[in-house]
Amino acid sequence: MTAVMDKKIWILCLALGFVLSANGYAKTEATEEAGLGTAEEFLPVEEAPPPPSLLRAEQIKLETFDSFPRGGPDSIAGLGDWWLSNGKICVAVSGVNHHAGIVAGGGTLIDVSHCERGNDQWTYANILTGLAKETAIPVSKVSTLIEGDHADIITEGEGDGIRQTVTYRLLEGGENLEIDVKIERIGDGRAVQMSGLFTLYSQRALTPFSLSSYIPDATLGFQHPAIDRNKVSSLLGGMLPNDWNILVGADTYDTKISYGVQLGSAELIKANGSRQPLPRFLAVFPDYSLHGWMTRPLWFQSERLTWLSLLQNQFMDLEKGEQMLAKFTVLLGDRADVASVTDQIYSGPRLRGYANNFDVSVAVWDQEDRPVTQSRVAADGSFNIRLPTHVQWVKMQATAPWGQKITRELSLADARNDSGRWVFRKNGALKLPRDIAMSLYFFGFGDTATPEFGNDLLGFTEQGVQLPGMLRRNRIDLAGVDSDLKEINLPPGQYRVLAARGIEFDVREYLLTVVAGKTSQLPIVPLKRIWHGGDWHSADLHVHSGASFDSILPFDERLRSFVAQGAEVLVASEHNRLIDQRGRVAAMGLENKVQVITGSELTGMARTVNAPTTVGHSNAFPLTAKPMEFAGGSPAVENRALREVIAGVREQAPNALFQLNHPRAVIPLDADLAFFDHLSVGQSYDPKQPLDSINNGSLLAPDPVSGFRDIDFDVIEVLNGAEFAVYSQIRDDWFSLLNQGARRAATGNSDTHGLRSVVAAPRNYVYIPNSNKQLPLDETAFVGAIRAGHSFATTGPLLAVTLRDAYSEAGMGETFSGRRGELHIQIDAAPWVSVDTLTVWVNGEVYRQLKVAVGDHKVIELIADTDSYVVVEVSGEPNAVYRALMPDLAPLALSNPIYLDADGNGKWQAPKIMN
Repeated sequence: MTAVMDKKIWILCLALGFVLSANGYAKTEATEEAGLGTAEEFLPVEEAPPPPSLLRAEQIKLETFDSFPRGGPDSIAGLGDWWLSNGKICVAVSGVNHHAGIVAGGGTLIDVSHCERGNDQWTYANILTGLAKETAIPVSKVSTLIEGDHADIITEGEGDGIRQTVTYRLLEGGENLEIDVKIERIGDGRAVQMSGLFTLYSQRALTPFSLSSYIPDATLGFQHPAIDRNKVSSLLGGMLPNDWNILVGADTYDTKISYGVQLGSAELIKANGSRQPLPRFLAVFPDYSLHGWMTRPLWFQSERLTWLSLLQNQFMDLEKGEQMLAKFTVLLGDRADVASVTDQIYSGPRLRGYANNFDVSVAVWDQEDRPVTQSRVAADGSFNIRLPTHVQWVKMQATAPWGQKITRELSLADARNDSGRWVFRKNGALKLPRDIAMSLYFFGFGDTATPEFGNDLLGFTEQGVQLPGMLRRNRIDLAGVDSDLKEINLPPGQYRVLAARGIEFDVREYLLTVVAGKTSQLPIVPLKRIWHGGDWHSADLHVHSGASFDSILPFDERLRSFVAQGAEVLVASEHNRLIDQRGRVAAMGLENKVQVITGSELTGMARTVNAPTTVGHSNAFPLTAKPMEFAGGSPAVENRALREVIAGVREQAPNALFQLNHPRAVIPLDADLAFFDHLSVGQSYDPKQPLDSINNGSLLAPDPVSGFRDIDFDVIEVLNGAEFAVYSQIRDDWFSLLNQGARRAATGNSDTHGLRSVVAAPRNYVYIPNSNKQLPLDETAFVGAIRAGHSFATTGPLLAVTLRDAYSEAGMGETFSGRRGELHIQIDAAPWVSVDTLTVWVNGEVYRQLKVAVGDHKVIELIADTDSYVVVEVSGEPNAVYRALMPDLAPLALSNPIYLDADGNGKWQAPKIMN
């Protein structure tokens, strides 16, 4: 009874307390309104503490490493780099000695992402004082500051009488990154005319949409002019008054991102403190963009730069005590589209709609037919786009992945602005084969269009010509694993389908009829293997994926495409980055089908005293990735001669192979791409001159510390898929090296970055005795075989080449003793690979040329009076099937040399002794 009474009393007191509290609250409000105080005012009031600041600005150190949320396909920051974040946006700036981009030295903006999404796709952004990488100011100091409501990273550098200070700033709770660039004259030096922010996104790793907030007529969207950098008139036409450059990220990753970069203002600050606005411009190229400004105001003000502007530019410079201040803003969108950024810029009405396909892209133009924005629809097919305030009428175009377009016009009458339902035609489906590795190529038959998979739906054009993205192709790759696509959608129609699995297999052709709303299935069976190869293993030593700054292909899809082509050994060669992807092989269930070797493409981009025209591109492998270090611990490249880069690789990995990549280029992105085009000193290699000539002599100059020379690479990439058109020129370069005793094995690789070109074409076949076609191979044995030249390169034909006599036999990379022997050449190929010509080269000259066919075994008597070498080349014209599978290549195979020790003294001597 007592307990019950106590409980009732407690409830009564609680209720009374609540009433008193409520009455007191009402009384307090009334008293405060009357201006009278209460007893409660005399009690101390504890205010809730402010939330802890999320601002960070600090160097990445070992003891705090795990607290930095690095993430995304292009995230490369590591120990020694600098971190800036506000809990929403995470930014990394490279350390002073961490070279990044086209300027030597650090202090470069390398990572920009949403902290909690791990979605970094930023590549590099360099400040170009003087608008050239040769004149850029190197950063010598990086510092941080947290003050009040903001956190800063500050980079400083001096050169040629100029001091450059760049401040990267995040506000507490802010949604954007602010960048202030201050350039001031502190002494005598070269003139500073134009300056700018260079943003790199090679091969459209990001897709630029240019926008002008102050001159709407200058807005280009995705439709850009072709700018010839060598013609002033073309450059002038491409330098437009656009302040916003919206860089759309790839749609291939789980977490998406886009960036909006605005040059908000640029002004000249004179010594007396007065300020004048400076002319600004944006020039957009398919591989990079340049936000620039001039050093002084124009004599005659103009919205756009003119010939007179460029004339005046020749006389511009900063005077002592003057400075320029350029202010940038970087916005981050959370989708791979323009609208994720422009929704933060525009403040006008909303535009809504719904599509019956969730892969649709919607583009919008205003009443003056000016691009406004572009949006991808949500998972439910809806879209909700913010428009500018000036827009009263819009034209809209929705594009589906199979190319169907629907266009509408809409007057903006109310706040909803509902564009209605966008209904696309119903497609059919094709059920794909399971547990079979192959590539399926689709071609429209009759009136049916050839399908395109991997279309980014952005519609990027240059001079009115659409430039397809690197993933756009008519091919579906299957690795025979659970993660393969199970079915695809195709528009109704008739299709020709080719099933292929690389150059060791036959090709089968199928006819397919697709009916709307129905699912079809082809009677596909495993393909017949034409060539088994025994101890010869296929390898592509130059392969890229999304970890490279110029690729957007997830590594799983790279593996899938590689296995689909029947290739075995993949050397991961991301630009200036090491990342160990071997774990993905097991994760996909491909352990016995493919082997991944970790490497890096050491890519020179900066012009420096030690490498005036860069060191070109080279591969090094195998290397050990170090995930905590900048760029995974990739060997240093910039501000070093090639011999120093080689020495650095040898120090880091003594047994690594060093391959000189694509030493010649067809149409390079810049003049520095291909090493033999400039030799790092601005002189092209001349194969007709001796190595120790004035022209070529830099190749032999030893490094005073290590003793290495520029010529001390191990192998040379004679055959490159992207530079196939200059194969014969590189072959002649290679012959000139061999003739003078520089024994370097030849390789052939795809250099593929996406899916548009076929991986493992070209490829190498490497001889590993007693390996019995089993994976994984011993890496040491594999690298040793390539270094020794026990391999041949091919885009289709398959070779067996030996030099024999009654007592001995030598294969590729080996030495034959004697003056006379029989050269045995067996030529094989899949039925879809045509060959017609056999060329035997001795000492770089044609020794014999014959007409041949697949299956031929040729025996050629070889006689040499002096030490020599012999190389076999087989070629042919591409037939219709070959062109359908590999449209940018032609059948070609190149052996490595067999060396002839003609005098039998046990020492091979080059046929041409250097002067």
